[in-house]
Amino acid sequence: MIIFFIISCEEEKAPEKVFYSCETSLLQQKATDFDLGIKFSPPQKWDLRSTEISKRIENKGGYKGIRGEFIYSPSYVYFDDSTTSVLSLGKVEPPDSLVGRDGLLNLYSQILVSKKSTDTDYNVDQFVKDGIKFTQFSIDRGSIVSKRLVFQNKFKDIIQFEYTSKAKYFNSEYEKIKQSIGSIAIL
Repeated sequence: MIIFFIISCEEEKAPEKVFYSCETSLLQQKATDFDLGIKFSPPQKWDLRSTEISKRIENKGGYKGIRGEFIYSPSYVYFDDSTTSVLSLGKVEPPDSLVGRDGLLNLYSQILVSKKSTDTDYNVDQFVKDGIKFTQFSIDRGSIVSKRLVFQNKFKDIIQFEYTSKAKYFNSEYEKIKQSIGSIAIL
C-alpha cells in the first residue's frame, strides 16, 4: 500500500495554466486596427470609452542606465459599468535612445517587474498562441486584479493589453478575459 501511494504521488503533475480560451461566446464583434497591426475582440458588455487621459509613463527615474521613458498610450479603453472592469490596449513607445534596439520587449518587461511592490502578488508567465509570444503579468493588489499582456506585432512595436477588475468580480469576469486574450491575432 505504501509503495502504491508513493508511485501515485510521483505521477501527479501540477495542473497546466490556462492563459486563454478559443471560445468566443462572451465576446463582442472582432475589431481590426491596422496601426496596431492586430485584431481582437473585447468582452461582451464592455463599452468603448475615450482614451484622452489614459497615457502612462514607465521608467520614471531611470532603469539600468536607460535614458528616456517608455510611454504607453492606449488606443482603446473598454469599460463594464456593472463591474467597473476595464480593458485598455495600445502601443508602448520606447525612448528615442532605444528605437531599433533588439530586446526592447524584454527590457520593457524588466521595467514592469522592477515596479513590483511588496504588498502586491505578482506573477510573470510566458506563452505562445498562433505564433505570438506573450508575456503575462498577473497583478493582485488585494482589491484589484489585473492581467497585463505585452507582445510585439509584425513591425516589432510593443503592444499592451491590460484587463483590470475589482477582486470580488474577477472570477466572474475571468472567462470573458481568457476569451478576449484568445481572440488576439497579428494582421
